[in-house]
Amino acid sequence: MGKKSGLWIALVAVLTACPSLFCCAFGAITLTGGSTYELGTQSGQISPGMGWLFLCLGLVPWLLLAGVWFFMQRRNNDTDILS
Repeated sequence: MGKKSGLWIALVAVLTACPSLFCCAFGAITLTGGSTYELGTQSGQISPGMGWLFLCLGLVPWLLLAGVWFFMQRRNNDTDILS
């Protein structure tokens, strides 16, 4: 893996860290039943089952980054063996 690809992975990881961590935190709060919504004149409590959705959505960017890193490492190791 070259310097540029490592730099790109680090940049994308930093850009996805904040939103995905907030999404995971909101999912955990929702799972405990501590979330409410207010939309115009309507308000209510968010179903705790929606917390699983937010947790999964928050983990998707990290799983994608891990997959990209794994396959880039694998591709790099394959080319080193053939050289």
